Amino acid sequence: MIEAKTKVLLMMIKVDLASLLHKMTAKDTSMRKFLLTAFLGAFISSNAQALEVTVDNQTKATVVMAFSYLDKTSKEWVVDGWYNVKPQKKGIINLDTDNDIYYLYSEFSNGKKLEGGNGSIKLKVQERSFFYKQNDAPSSLNREVSFLRARGNLGKAVIKIK
Repeated sequence: MIEAKTKVLLMMIKVDLASLLHKMTAKDTSMRKFLLTAFLGAFISSNAQALEVTVDNQTKATVVMAFSYLDKTSKEWVVDGWYNVKPQKKGIINLDTDNDIYYLYSEFSNGKKLEGGNGSIKLKVQERSFFYKQNDAPSSLNREVSFLRARGNLGKAVIKIK
């Protein structure tokens, strides 16, 4: 998803670009092509700056998920939770990273968990929403859990839960 400020800025650029293109004469076709290419490049790159995780929850339980990923702005690993996906629904979660590797921990309303495995890491969570840098966990976090290692592909990941 594009942040609201970015959307407004892109709309302003689009309006300015449209009025500029309208004022150009037929002789200005190369400039027209250049401006359109520049605008489309900026728009496409602003959309491609997140890892889009699609969660397909095929169970009869609600799933809550926490993620750890390399934040694209700070270039530090962060821990971010909770994201909810209702039973037998799909959810899309956009993580602010341009790295396809991420870590995941999940709890289900039926008491089951998705955790651990090869390459897993221990991180802290709490009952309410949280966001912190891995190397600077707040003291209020009261549980340590095992996040499993996962990988997207070209900015997309799909998690099917059966």
